[in-house]
Amino acid sequence: MAKDRGIFGFDSMDGRSRSFNLIRSRLLDMKAKNGWRLFGVVSATPNVGKSFISANVAAALSRDPRYSTYAVDLDLRRGSLSNIFDLAPQSGIRDFLEGSPGADTPVAYRLENERLLIMPTAAGRIHSAELLAGERAQVLLRSMRVSDDKNLFIVDLPPVFANDDAATVMARLDAYIVVAEEGKTKTREVHDAISHLGQSRLAGVVLNKYRGGVVSEGYGVDDYYAAGYAQADPTAKVD
Repeated sequence: MAKDRGIFGFDSMDGRSRSFNLIRSRLLDMKAKNGWRLFGVVSATPNVGKSFISANVAAALSRDPRYSTYAVDLDLRRGSLSNIFDLAPQSGIRDFLEGSPGADTPVAYRLENERLLIMPTAAGRIHSAELLAGERAQVLLRSMRVSDDKNLFIVDLPPVFANDDAATVMARLDAYIVVAEEGKTKTREVHDAISHLGQSRLAGVVLNKYRGGVVSEGYGVDDYYAAGYAQADPTAKVD
C-alpha cells in the first residue's frame, strides 16, 4: 500500500494528508489565477525530504478529477520516485534523454487504482546538466508546456546548489516549492535558493519535520510523515 511507503496524499480522509491538501489548494489557486501548471520541487541541500514532498503533493493533486497529474523525476543523479512508488520501470526519462534504443518518447506509468501518472528515471552518475540542457530535454519540457490545459506537472528537481540542473529546468517551469528541514536547513540556504531561482515564481516553502503545524510562508509537515517514509523502504533515497 502507498501508506506503507509514507504516501498519504491519496487519501484525503487520512489526517496525515492535511498538509499536502493545503499545498494542493495553493497550487490550484495559482493555476486558476496565473494559468500555472508546471511546478518544480527543490531544496537547497540534499536529504531534507524533497522527493517525499514531491510524491505526496502529486498524490494529493491527483485526487482532483478535473485534472490529470504527472509526477516527473528530473533528479537524474539521485532519482527516487521509482522507489517511493514501488515501481520497476523498464525505461524512464534518462533513457529518453540519452537517446537509448527504443526510448523514442518518455514513458508515464499509472499506479493501479490511482489517477496519478509517474515519469520516473534511473539514478546514476551521469552528465545530468548536459542532458537537461540538451534538445531532448527541451522537447520534453515543451511538450509538457503545450499539453492539455488540464495536465498538472510536479517536477522533482535536484537540490539547487548540487549543480545547475535545477536552474536549467526552472527556466521552463512556472513556479517552484522549496523544501527545508527544521533543525537541518539553514535560513541562509533557503534565502540563497530563492534568490537563485527568483522570488516572483516562489509558490511556497515547506518546512519538513516541523512540530508546530502550519507556519507563515510555508506549510508544516509533522514528524510522523517523514518517519513513515523512512520506515517504508530502507533502499529509498530521501532527498
